Amino acid sequence: MALNKYDEIARAAIHLFNRKGYHATSVQDIADEVKLQKGSLYHYITSKEELLLQIVSRSINGFSHELEGIVNLPESATERLKKAIHHHFGIVAGDVEMTTVLLRDAFLLSQDQHKIIVVAMDRYLDHWVRILQEGMKSGEFREGDPRLAALSILGACNWVYRWYNPNGAKSAKEIADYFCELHLRGIVVGE
Repeated sequence: MALNKYDEIARAAIHLFNRKGYHATSVQDIADEVKLQKGSLYHYITSKEELLLQIVSRSINGFSHELEGIVNLPESATERLKKAIHHHFGIVAGDVEMTTVLLRDAFLLSQDQHKIIVVAMDRYLDHWVRILQEGMKSGEFREGDPRLAALSILGACNWVYRWYNPNGAKSAKEIADYFCELHLRGIVVGE
């Protein structure tokens, strides 16, 4: 499916932000990448910062929307947590450039725009916390701090963008399986 021009611009910006960094990427760089004059680029975007906001908003909202479906499945907390880890890892490994921009560059937004992203990230974290709370309440998981457990899992999964190699010895699924085993061993009762 062909990208519309805005999506093409966003994809080019993601690539450039990933490679050069947000601050080192100019609007002219983005225009050159999509073969537009700088003035024509402003037909599609209002500013580089607004483009970054849209990119990271789409990304975190995409993570959250799909996870919401997993949270609401009529399955055990253990199964939902495994699916959540696979889901998160699949997105991170499936689009390392986007993940890099989300996790590294979202913090470069102005304070007001950054607040928008923090709210979206908190909503995403809340989905993880809900799975863990339900597992603790049902007795599947050891009692503990579900928010801290969620942050621990997400921290490990998020760091993958720094070292994951799609041509490496292990596939994304194998690594996600290992992450499931590692994290669940720490919280599942009887493990």
